[in-house]
Amino acid sequence: MHPDVQQRCRRWRAAEEVIGIPITPCSFLELVDRFGGVVHNGRAGIVRRISSLEHAGEGDLAPFFSARYADHARLASEHGAFLLVSGDLESRVEIDEATKWLHPNAAWALAELLDLGQVPETPPVIGEGCHIGQGAVVLPRVRLGARVRIGPGAVIGAPGFGFARGNGVVRDVPQLGGVVIEDDVHIGALSTIASGTIGPTVLRRGVKLDAQVHVGHNCEIGEGTIVAAQTGIAGSVRVGRGVLMGGQVGIADHVCIGDGARIAAKSGVIADVAAGVTVAGYPAVERWRWLRGLAETYRRAARRTGAREAGVRLKF
Repeated sequence: MHPDVQQRCRRWRAAEEVIGIPITPCSFLELVDRFGGVVHNGRAGIVRRISSLEHAGEGDLAPFFSARYADHARLASEHGAFLLVSGDLESRVEIDEATKWLHPNAAWALAELLDLGQVPETPPVIGEGCHIGQGAVVLPRVRLGARVRIGPGAVIGAPGFGFARGNGVVRDVPQLGGVVIEDDVHIGALSTIASGTIGPTVLRRGVKLDAQVHVGHNCEIGEGTIVAAQTGIAGSVRVGRGVLMGGQVGIADHVCIGDGARIAAKSGVIADVAAGVTVAGYPAVERWRWLRGLAETYRRAARRTGAREAGVRLKF
């Protein structure tokens, strides 16, 4: 293997292994004293990293803010992680035995913790054969694989849209996770790929984005997925392999789209989509169901219109 290729492979392996935000080692209980909240099932320990639930282990602090990740929270706790828990999730049975830090403004506490993050603004890593269009911006903590094409005016790695309320103010949540774009990805003109919060936003091999597509922070777009223009994908969405999205699709945060799904143009996706299913409409449902509902709506409208017209004729 050529030395340059070996070096790039080493960088990619390192990028994939570094998940989470290192901080200066600090006692878990000291962090609670500093930022407020209460501890259940308290134990002594040192926090060295802020990590996602999926990758958390001994010495990590992981945020648990959504009930859909309750099983991940349980596993993180079993692996020795401390949990920062939103107050409304306190009673989840999955974390009964966990060491949990309950905070009334848990997202604000996370933002304060991320201010302690020791993540340098490393220059972007550009793979072989990449093309970056005029006016496009590739920011620090971005890693591009080979043969990536970025259209004019695109912005890769700007902070994701995250804010938290606490102590009577609204503050930004630092977005330190960066972006990973694998080989043979195409990103159209004026598209935006937001930096992840704790781990990277990821576009897998062969993803193709049309112009003016937005991918929110912490998303993962699966291999070979194709997305048409003006689609907006909110934060923490997981899109499987080989998914097709029409133009002007909107996808709500934390939704999962299964492998091979099809999403019709202008659909509004607010719930998970199973693998291989075609959906349409707002809220998006299986396409046949949307078409039948639309047809029934028109039939009812036609009957009401006909009834009104008949009434007018009788009156005269």
